[in-house]
Amino acid sequence: MRAVDSVSILGFGAFGRFMARHLTPHVAVSAFDREPKAQDFDGVRHVSLAEAAAADAIVLAVPVQHMESLLRELAPHVNSRVTSRAGESPLVLDVASVKLKPVELMTRLLPPSVPIIATHPLFGPESGKLGIENLPLAFCPVRAEAALVNSVRSFLADTLRLRLIDSTPDEHDRQMAYVQGLTHLISRAVGEMRLPETPLATAAYERFLAMRSNLRADSWELFVTIERENPYAKAVRDELRRTLDELERRLG
Repeated sequence: MRAVDSVSILGFGAFGRFMARHLTPHVAVSAFDREPKAQDFDGVRHVSLAEAAAADAIVLAVPVQHMESLLRELAPHVNSRVTSRAGESPLVLDVASVKLKPVELMTRLLPPSVPIIATHPLFGPESGKLGIENLPLAFCPVRAEAALVNSVRSFLADTLRLRLIDSTPDEHDRQMAYVQGLTHLISRAVGEMRLPETPLATAAYERFLAMRSNLRADSWELFVTIERENPYAKAVRDELRRTLDELERRLG
């Protein structure tokens, strides 16, 4: 089985940089990003999209809303590599907060010979700022030989010390509609209410403020991804709305 010695990160925003910091001690890391401000990070070689396609593994770290256009640009470079005389398919992974749509895009737009593993790190730069050991990562092999899947699993679990949770894309999105869809919706609403910090705060209120604080650094694009791109999220929002309406009725 071939080794994965080089990784390219497509999309070098906050999470791409966070990922690079943990990958550079173990593999050669390159990055592709259209923003000039993303070009200053030690230990990472900034490359063109064509050069990024030459890595052993390619990680899609862009918002789901931009993934289709990126994959359409990437596919010819990957296809050229696959069809060359000594070509070998790169492994493609994503780190999106939803799984059904990225998996559909990757399987439809990339050559059939390209192995695909979908992942979702259930943490970010804020929750992982003190280290990532034992933090959870959803692991969804889509199409890849068992040896390659086991190699990636070993790197994530044994080298990076993450706690892998096996899932299917559908199971993932059903659970994330509550785990992220509900919590991010409430936290976003609470954040916009500008709740006061008060010496009369109870422990429950302090936890409420902490939840708001933990998600404050998350981008609007991430919020849109969680709420719009998960096919099960709207049903959860509707359930919350009905519950609030019923509580208001009972109070009235």
